[in-house]
Amino acid sequence: MPAMTWYIYLLECVDGSFYTGITVDVATRFADHQSGKGARYTRSHKPLRLLASAPVGTRSEALKAELAIKHLPKDQKLLAVQSHTLQIPHQPERSHTMNKSELIESIAKSSELTKADSERALTAAIAAIVKAVAKGDTVTLVGFGTFKSVKRAARTGRNPATGAALKIAASTSPKFTAGATFKTAVAGKKAKKK
Repeated sequence: MPAMTWYIYLLECVDGSFYTGITVDVATRFADHQSGKGARYTRSHKPLRLLASAPVGTRSEALKAELAIKHLPKDQKLLAVQSHTLQIPHQPERSHTMNKSELIESIAKSSELTKADSERALTAAIAAIVKAVAKGDTVTLVGFGTFKSVKRAARTGRNPATGAALKIAASTSPKFTAGATFKTAVAGKKAKKK
């Protein structure tokens, strides 16, 4: 089955504000926004008209384009979508640590849940994984990865400063092993079809 093409679109709302979003079906998504079933923003800022849309590619590429356009000044957003050149000054890649609040916000946006519901869902998922692994179970999320506990037997080590022998007690610790889909996403490659 061929991959669906994702589109970026720009709406003008009745208050003059713009809304940028992504979808695989622009007409249906616009109708959703107009009927109040779209994003939270367009429920309180009724969309007036579709200003522009453009095919982007994969969902990941569309999300990146959406984020880039949202950071543009209002007067540049329409041109960016129309031309789909997204002429944004190049910034070198930098490492960013996403905190829990940012993760909750990301979950809320992609699932269209409220932030409160997203936080409860995330907290419940983490608690369920911790509880399962703590009692010795393995939790596997196919494609994402596996959480399990690893036992280390008691052993003798060396004090790095003095060289004297040290007794190291037995321990149990959690371990996460990334799945194939997660690994290929991080490596920037497309997953192979089986």
